[in-house]
Amino acid sequence: VHDHFQEHDSEPTIVLYSPDMDLCMSLRMLLQDDYRIVTTTDAKMLTTMVRSFQPDLVIVDGLPIEFVKRRFESMKKEYPRLHIMFFYASLFNNSWIHGLIHKSVDAAFSKPIELSEIMESIRQLVPQHA
Repeated sequence: VHDHFQEHDSEPTIVLYSPDMDLCMSLRMLLQDDYRIVTTTDAKMLTTMVRSFQPDLVIVDGLPIEFVKRRFESMKKEYPRLHIMFFYASLFNNSWIHGLIHKSVDAAFSKPIELSEIMESIRQLVPQHA
């Protein structure tokens, strides 16, 4: 778990999970000036981190499977105002998957991800404090 909290008490919090440390670090670098960022590469830590940090947004890089959908639904039930963004491999890009994902998350992107689209979506889901 990597934490970036200095001077970020009033800023919106984003919890980011990806098994890819490079993706975690890249997104952290892009977002850290405007958001409080907590990252992990350990999927087992995600629910604990959501409970601990009560973020405004959770970004998950993972497989679009039923277990992940149930985890998202559980997080939303516990924290109704939580926004969830999901990145998934384009090999899973079919209508069944889209239905599964879009019922559980606020934004979903198939990889490779388009950074400008993601940044715009984050700004819409979690506006920066003035």
